[in-house]
Amino acid sequence: MAQSKILVGLEIGTTKTCMVVGEIHPDATAAIIGIGEVPSAGIRKGEIADQSMARQCLCDAWQLAQDHADVDILNVFLSVTGEHIYGENGQGSYRLPDDEDIIEDEHVNYAREKAEKIEIASDRFVINRELGNFSIDNRETSRHPVGLTGRTLDVNCHVMHGIRTRIQNSLLCARQVPLEVEDLVFAPLATAQMVLTRQQKEAGALLIDIGGGTADFICYCDGDIIASGCVPLGGNNINKDIIDLSNQRMSNKAAEALKCREGNAFGDVKDTSMAHYTNDFGGEVSIPRGVLNNIIRDRLADILLRVKENIPPTVWSRSGMTVFLSGGTSLMRGLDHLAEFIFKVPVQQPIPQSKGAEYSYLADPRYCTAIGLIRFAQRYDDDALRHANPGFLRKILNFFKGQR
Repeated sequence: MAQSKILVGLEIGTTKTCMVVGEIHPDATAAIIGIGEVPSAGIRKGEIADQSMARQCLCDAWQLAQDHADVDILNVFLSVTGEHIYGENGQGSYRLPDDEDIIEDEHVNYAREKAEKIEIASDRFVINRELGNFSIDNRETSRHPVGLTGRTLDVNCHVMHGIRTRIQNSLLCARQVPLEVEDLVFAPLATAQMVLTRQQKEAGALLIDIGGGTADFICYCDGDIIASGCVPLGGNNINKDIIDLSNQRMSNKAAEALKCREGNAFGDVKDTSMAHYTNDFGGEVSIPRGVLNNIIRDRLADILLRVKENIPPTVWSRSGMTVFLSGGTSLMRGLDHLAEFIFKVPVQQPIPQSKGAEYSYLADPRYCTAIGLIRFAQRYDDDALRHANPGFLRKILNFFKGQR
């Protein structure tokens, strides 16, 4: 009788360290059975800056997740991010021998290997390779072309890579707990598994996940990834701007509260009414709502424009193109209108979740990356797919030896 399988996703983020435990049932359905979450320490812009502090946070989240799910956690799928990570597009083409016209597995493998073969510097490490649809004789497209007839097989591949030593910090942190890392996943790729449907990817979708320290993005057209990367700015930068520009002695907690409770990214910048908050340092801090709105708008516009610079201009003429927002900062009021103004396409902003009886982690944009790791793991758990991308453990061992 088939048994359920436990898969675990780990996100070491700027503001929180989160471990999600998923149970995969024999019928391929999944259920979240445990979550361990603690505030992060020692993390700057999505990367580890203090190994001991980050490791302690991970240990705390690990223990909470094990207690919550009532399972022993030994292996995880780990998300990574940072401004040093970005994606490149490759293409592979294979022409079938003259006496063959039915596409076989070996023909697909030849095209795939060519598409995945992108030259990168020796100090960089490939995190993920994502194949697109196959094109047959420059006409038909198919995700699974085996058994179809044709002469030439083409496929695109999006390769995501980053600086080896900076990725190694996250791996070392997990291994010292100790946890074994089953696979690395570039954070927006994991988030997309949770946020975007296949139909949305085919119609055209730009996903922007704005957290505390980074804004990760991934863009799909016709189901293929065409761009991905990370902008090293997030909600914490807005807080810092509020503190710096308010000309008042203000805590980060006060800036966060003013931003979330009183601010509006597309609100009236001439509003002279005052927003108030009782400061941790004692006394009350006040700031005109128009000034607050302007600070928030400037920083978020900067983030969105930096993302837009990395997206091919041709995508904005697509009739179905949509921007999807995720991450804690995506809950900022008025952000959808600001994004529509900048991108000139429809924008979908998540609905804030309360911690009441109807609360769901699945609907909370702050947990999309961590839960998306479970869906990513489930997607690659099939033995046949794993055989098509073998040697991850060997790759990790070579990684720690400094080999390519």
